[in-house]
Amino acid sequence: MDSTRPALGRKDPASASNDAGPSATSEQTPGARAIQKLHHWRDLLASFHFPRDVPLAVQVLSHRQNHVLPAEVADVLQGIDGYLHPLEAGLLYWAARTWPQDGPVVELGSYQGRSTVLFALGGRQVHAVDAWQSDVSDLTSFTFSGLAPETAFANFKQNLRAARVENRVSVHRGLTGAIAAGWQAQCALLFVDASHDYEAVASDLKAWSPHLHPVGLLLMHDVVTSRCRGVTRAAGELIDQGWKVVASSGSVVAFTRGKRLLQQTRRIL
Repeated sequence: MDSTRPALGRKDPASASNDAGPSATSEQTPGARAIQKLHHWRDLLASFHFPRDVPLAVQVLSHRQNHVLPAEVADVLQGIDGYLHPLEAGLLYWAARTWPQDGPVVELGSYQGRSTVLFALGGRQVHAVDAWQSDVSDLTSFTFSGLAPETAFANFKQNLRAARVENRVSVHRGLTGAIAAGWQAQCALLFVDASHDYEAVASDLKAWSPHLHPVGLLLMHDVVTSRCRGVTRAAGELIDQGWKVVASSGSVVAFTRGKRLLQQTRRIL
């Protein structure tokens, strides 16, 4: 399906419970810490459908990482509503700042601009693709927030101005499939966080991955969460197509393709 669900930062739902690891305090007993770890791994494993997702699960769980946002970037994001957990934001910022391939980010799903601002603060030009309209198949973000799409779009523009990154962002308002049909520019990073049903995610990957540089980085949100089975299924099919996981945090997973690139990636991580 051709539709867009915004790429929010995550303050509460699915991916927040599946971050890079449990947080134990010094006041907890060893038994309590052990139980917390068991619950954490239970939640992670519940994100996958077995045996179908075994190859994806193995790669995701073996590449868990923590990338902490600089304080000044975290302060900016604090003022932007969304569903991107801080550890997920850290991974996206790391990708924008350190991925060696020059070029812009194409972001499928922007909502109120939390991930958009993050990529721009990371030094990238950003193509923000979002319908910001109600006649799409997946309105999950708006349902969670109770926010009208037009209000979300107004907030998006205001958040870009407040973060002073307007000059780094090009807005493409429309359905992801329709915009992809006329797209010609290549990108270094592709962030997929539009509609979350399987058909829509698979369609976005098919339409947009050809525009990703051969040594570019594909990032997907809501892969590691039991709430978005369609996203997980589509991500698993990437493994079957030869893509490799190079990093994951929270529900975000980063993929690359090609042996030479994997060798370069190991030097970066």
